Amino acid sequence: MAQNDDKREPDAKDVLKAAFAAANRKATVEVYPADHGWCVKGGAVYNEAAAEKAWGVLTELYRTNLA
Repeated sequence: MAQNDDKREPDAKDVLKAAFAAANRKATVEVYPADHGWCVKGGAVYNEAAAEKAWGVLTELYRTNLA
């Protein structure tokens, strides 16, 4: 989740973690040091380092769960 989303709703990450735990599902919930929309290349708040990390995590999730 984006840092500005976390500032606006600081409990949201804890609610999400609790929901995954209650469903007995593995999950990683992370606050990225970037603002909402940080992965959109060319966007106003694009953050290359955070975007590369996020895309890498998503790619690994797909690779390990969909392949």
